[in-house]
Amino acid sequence: MSHTMTLALLTVSAILLVQHASAETELEHSNRVLKEVSGQFAVQNRPSAPNLNNFPQPQVKASPSEMAQQFRQSPIVPIAPASSYDLMIFVSFSMPRESLQRIVEQSEKTGARIVFRGFKGDKMAEMSKEVAQLIGTHRVEVATNPPQFTQFRIDLVPALVIAQSNAGEQMDSGCAQAARFVKVTGDVGQDYALDLIERTSPQWAAAARTFSSKLGGGLQ
Repeated sequence: MSHTMTLALLTVSAILLVQHASAETELEHSNRVLKEVSGQFAVQNRPSAPNLNNFPQPQVKASPSEMAQQFRQSPIVPIAPASSYDLMIFVSFSMPRESLQRIVEQSEKTGARIVFRGFKGDKMAEMSKEVAQLIGTHRVEVATNPPQFTQFRIDLVPALVIAQSNAGEQMDSGCAQAARFVKVTGDVGQDYALDLIERTSPQWAAAARTFSSKLGGGLQ
């Protein structure tokens, strides 16, 4: 083999080796670039952990024992007590219709409870019908309570009674103690009866004035 041929073969072999090496290098390069790009994409789209420092922080940090102490010291809102007095008007269907109607109208303002001794004709259905016709659209409380006629010594109607709410707790022979109620008997308006109590019974003056203030206007 001549020197020239040998040199040519060596040159061809070198070129093939270089081409082969370059092909591997390009493939490896492509794989590396693809891997890097994939890695970067994964990093960019990976959800980051929340930064707790970005959340609003409580202005005051208290221990559980301190918080419990604050709850123990919280003020308790008192419940308003119920009225200490009851206003009742004792009536009968034997009274004039005009008087009964006036009592209904005034009781709607004062909050007085209208009390009958028993059922009209001893029949509940008839009593209910009569009461419904009497009160109409007025918002009043009507009751049938024979024992209360005895409790407050009601012999004549109409009669207005202001009584302590607990007047029925201590009874003497079925009657409330005299110091626990005051009574006005007669066919007069509630404003007149309450004014009379206010002027003549100092113990009941404040209660009478409270109920009377709900009526307004002059005496009837």
